Amino acid sequence: MHRLAPVVLLAALVTDSAAEGHGRIVRIESARRVSVYVPAGRFMMGVDENIAGYAREQCHTAFPAVFQHPQTGARIDFCDDYFDTLIAMAPREVYVDAFWIDRDEVTVHDYRACVAAGACNLDPLVAGDDRYIRDEWPMVNITWDESQDYCRWRGGRLPTEAEWERAARGDNRNATWPWGEFEQPKDFNHGQARSPAMREIDRTQAQLPVQMFGDPDDSDGAAVLAPPGSYAWGEGPYGTRDQAGNVAEWTADAYLGERDKRGYDGLGTINPFREGLANEPRVVRGGSWRQPTFIAKSNLRDPFASLYLRNGRFSHVGFRCSRSARVPHDTGTPVPPRGASEPPPIPRK
Repeated sequence: MHRLAPVVLLAALVTDSAAEGHGRIVRIESARRVSVYVPAGRFMMGVDENIAGYAREQCHTAFPAVFQHPQTGARIDFCDDYFDTLIAMAPREVYVDAFWIDRDEVTVHDYRACVAAGACNLDPLVAGDDRYIRDEWPMVNITWDESQDYCRWRGGRLPTEAEWERAARGDNRNATWPWGEFEQPKDFNHGQARSPAMREIDRTQAQLPVQMFGDPDDSDGAAVLAPPGSYAWGEGPYGTRDQAGNVAEWTADAYLGERDKRGYDGLGTINPFREGLANEPRVVRGGSWRQPTFIAKSNLRDPFASLYLRNGRFSHVGFRCSRSARVPHDTGTPVPPRGASEPPPIPRK
């Protein structure tokens, strides 16, 4: 069921000497928990052949068999090509240093604070479809670079793909969802495959192929976007929320296309990261409110990864921030940033 995390209000009685002993009630909103800590460690990253085969089956159900790439015009057997990409992501043990990652996706309210501080571009608030711009909803219609700017203002950055997957899966080798290896629950904000009739109607009306989108599904309690943290049952092993569904999320890594099909060789197994070239797409993870449920699995990439150019704006793609934990040279033990138990909170009104 759709649920909202409670907001705790504290009432304080403040004596006002100017009012000769008459008090006034002050409402103080409790600070929200901004980030969660992910310890350094090894985990199994990637997709085994069974999960890749399942994803191909679901892909054939959800999308047309043949897809025309909007940039190159090439016609490909889309789902078979997707399967080949997933097979190249064969499971391997990866080590990731300790880091902090946002518990929730960045909201419009959060982003407005950055704009007000003069550190972020106004364009994401006005350049896209304003139906998705509500203070309590995740920030969408935002480019990869604008997301990075916001995270830098917070003293962080976008998470690498490896960090994102570690936060979503933890140390459970079999976990394919943030809540473990079990089949999907109804308690996350997902979409469904676009009906063939709507796909045909919209065929010539979109800049990007409408096949990459699905239809909203209100059976999960939200027809479109939901306030971050609304689906507490789907919390990840370290306390992150909405890593499955709500909005898909930018990561720091470039998507290297055909080169990815060599597998993970050459990237290494310690803090892997694909910097890529400026014109290469970026990896998006986690599924969204308008995509079929299978895309939300923690170890899968979005099937349309090659379309997520860093200057693109999408109504189903948002982000969260991360930052590296300080590691003392003498012990090698990750500890929180100096003077805090977690990164400083987002400035709020």
